[in-house]
Amino acid sequence: IKMVTRHYIKMISLFALSPLLMTGCAQDINVDNQLDMVAVPAAWQSPDLNTIKSDLNWLKQNQWAQLPQIVIKALENNPDLRISANRLRSALAQQQITDGNRSVTGDIRVTASRNGDFQSTITDRNSFSLRGGLAWEADVWGRLANDSRASQQSVYAAKNDLDYAKMSLTIRTAQRWFDVTESILQNKLLEQNLEKILQSQDLVSSRYRRGLVGVLDVLRIETDVATARSNIASQQQTISERTRSLETLIGSYPSGLVPLDAKLPELDDVTKMGLPTTILNNRPDIMAAKNRVLEANYDLKVAKKALYPSLSISTNASASAENLRNIVDIDSLVWSVVGNIIQPVLDGGRRRQQVVINEVSLDTSLANYLKIILNAYLEAENALTAEVTLAQQQQHLLIAVDRALASEEKAMEEYAKGLIDILSLLDVQRRSISAQQSLLRVKHRRLINRATLHLALGGQNIESYINQMAQNNQENS
Repeated sequence: IKMVTRHYIKMISLFALSPLLMTGCAQDINVDNQLDMVAVPAAWQSPDLNTIKSDLNWLKQNQWAQLPQIVIKALENNPDLRISANRLRSALAQQQITDGNRSVTGDIRVTASRNGDFQSTITDRNSFSLRGGLAWEADVWGRLANDSRASQQSVYAAKNDLDYAKMSLTIRTAQRWFDVTESILQNKLLEQNLEKILQSQDLVSSRYRRGLVGVLDVLRIETDVATARSNIASQQQTISERTRSLETLIGSYPSGLVPLDAKLPELDDVTKMGLPTTILNNRPDIMAAKNRVLEANYDLKVAKKALYPSLSISTNASASAENLRNIVDIDSLVWSVVGNIIQPVLDGGRRRQQVVINEVSLDTSLANYLKIILNAYLEAENALTAEVTLAQQQQHLLIAVDRALASEEKAMEEYAKGLIDILSLLDVQRRSISAQQSLLRVKHRRLINRATLHLALGGQNIESYINQMAQNNQENS
């Protein structure tokens, strides 16, 4: 009998220790090495960027009184930002719940009952009971501590998500405002072009009445007038659509009402811009991805340590009496202290598969971290290259517009004298409006790109910039 007993004890011990042995054989993922997967160059790879160093002077100040108010309204009313803020609140609440698992828990229950029967003449019997208990789990293996650290990383991730959402919303609001302004200015160019074409039409009509040109010139100029008016109508639709897009972004009803006195602000040169490695510390979305890697790593540790035995201690005290006043009598109090050691043995593989699930989750979060880093460098490099090429385009287009305006004025004079035909005049006018529109588009693209660059590099100084603009506006008002 003793031999059989020893045999069963050995089998039970082997079952109890097998999860620990299996866990010890599992290969851990080196998170620190995985977080440093991207080989970062010592300098940015974009060409001709010797003048670009560390801080960004984004826009010249005192050029746009309405932008800070628009951004503030977006930060107050945007639904996506509200969702991000609620995620942070939920993460904080969850952290409190997780931290509470490491504390002593307890409850108090008071029960009252009345017993009797219908036939007996004996007075019904009252019964009152008071029960209380405390419970605490000893964190022998650090499972509860890792669970708490995981929830803390979740809070950090939600906070960084909210910071990036604010930064991104600020940039996107400014970009949508640039879109609206550019479309309004394009419309003004088209209206100015229509005025010039109408002047040309008056000139053609005058020459036609004098028999100096044929009806073909009249038809051609009328075609250009109709086309110019059609372009204006199309551009007005673009203005309304872009305005509604901005209004929706800032949480307003999309009325399509356009601002007055629209103009594009001038850009300062980019003066400074740190090394590529600084982007890892400046972008909240990268920091949030890193937080989720650490959270997944702690979750994996929790899942592995769930295979270990757990130790808990509980105490209970109870008292009962027929009279409510006697229930608190210390002499009637009954108490107990219980210690429990629980070792999972058979659970259908649930705990083991939870380890696998958390390993997959950790690997997924590492892959997502890599993806976000590579995308961040892609955005920065593309924006830096565009910073150079768009500036070059603007320089060339400034010359083109200057020459086109001079050619347009000269062509009008020569057509009035009969030195050129109507086709030459119309061609010069079309080239002129095309050059002006291209210049405006490049200025708009430079603003959009500078905002994108600002966001790609971590949005340094964007909040101080907005606040400074708001302060300057208040001083000027």
